[in-house]
Amino acid sequence: MTLGILSLVLVVAVGAGVGLVLRGGGSGDDTAGDGTGDVAADSNTVVVKDDEITKLVQSHSKALASGDAKAFTSIFDQKNAALVRDQARVFANLRKMPLAEKSYEVLRRQGRAQDSFGRGVKFTQDVAFVHRFAGIDLRPVSEWYRWTIEKASPKAPLVVTKVEGAPPTISGEASKTMYYPGPWDIWPDIVVAKAGGSLVLARPKDAALARRVAPTVSAAAASDLAFWQKNGDPDAAVPSGFVVALVEGKTQLGKLFRTSKANEAGVSIPMPRWGIGNDTVKIGGTRVVMDTASEFFRDEQGIMEISEHELAHSLVAGLDSAQFALFGRANWITEGFAEYVAGRSQPIARNRRAAEGRAYVAGQLAMPFDGKLPTNALWDFKQMTSVNYLMGHVAMRFIAQKYGERKLVEGVVAAYRAPGDDSEAALFQVLGVTRADFERQWAGYVRAQFA
Repeated sequence: MTLGILSLVLVVAVGAGVGLVLRGGGSGDDTAGDGTGDVAADSNTVVVKDDEITKLVQSHSKALASGDAKAFTSIFDQKNAALVRDQARVFANLRKMPLAEKSYEVLRRQGRAQDSFGRGVKFTQDVAFVHRFAGIDLRPVSEWYRWTIEKASPKAPLVVTKVEGAPPTISGEASKTMYYPGPWDIWPDIVVAKAGGSLVLARPKDAALARRVAPTVSAAAASDLAFWQKNGDPDAAVPSGFVVALVEGKTQLGKLFRTSKANEAGVSIPMPRWGIGNDTVKIGGTRVVMDTASEFFRDEQGIMEISEHELAHSLVAGLDSAQFALFGRANWITEGFAEYVAGRSQPIARNRRAAEGRAYVAGQLAMPFDGKLPTNALWDFKQMTSVNYLMGHVAMRFIAQKYGERKLVEGVVAAYRAPGDDSEAALFQVLGVTRADFERQWAGYVRAQFA
């Protein structure tokens, strides 16, 4: 099984989407234009103005902030008992979250928002749930909903008749939704287990497991943060805690904070900060999701390993430049760093992938070892994913032994801050070596480790 982080191509696209959305005006097929023009005096005209949408969303924010469940659910179709019940559950779940900030903001609108013949109108309105976990998120982040809204007559109120996840603003992304659903959207209830400065979220049936996992997550966070404090830039934007959610199975893993096919055992999902500005922090926070059915949850050592790995991803996510990358940041750097942080205290011979490494060097796998670093294009080729994780790890171990851990961290940070396609060049520049010379030296190191 593999561990991973969402493709930076997704992150970049989402970051761009935040900058492109229309917060007050309509878009798409909105026949009301920007919603601010003159409206015909005909009393039969049904029109939805921007200020109506704004008031609806603001009232929803106020209801959540004040703890008014009745007001929170009042905007939804009261004839749809299931919808009202679901949103009451969302409200109850969100009230359990230690959020320093929480509000709903207007995004894009699509559909017919005006009718001159007295007929009701029906359209979709994308809404961002902007929030920040206290002491964890570096900046506010957002989950995007798509509300279906209806207005039956000129003087009728707006009614939300359907709630789902909003799709990305750019087609072809890995996830079909924008950080939807959160556990508050789909879980019947949420158990919140404190893990030092971090949180472990779980379904009620996994309450005991969450409490058992919490000390390990806390220890993993402390270990990763200690590594950073020793070797990293003290002025860099890194979190002091993390949000970890537990799920069971790959289906659930792919349907929390995203909607996509999952093949990992765990994932750290980077979320762009909300809003537009000159802030150097592009990634406001991350959400770590771990599969309790994976091999890592067979014992405490495995839980520690997957926790240290995923939290290492989250640790440096805020350093990401979030610039467009055609091929994305080099996987051997991002995954290799996380693997190194998680396995740095043990000899490579005790690594769970060591046998694959020996088989790889011996030419027994689908692709023989040729002394080259893994490429993103062939990362998952012919079941080579696991050994590619190992090769990334060994590359980081080689750098740490030859140049020192501080230089390793400096190189990884440079790779994150560079545009994705330039990540390797940025790392090698810090090390003061060409790729060819690095691969030659590293290849000899790999063969020595797995002879």
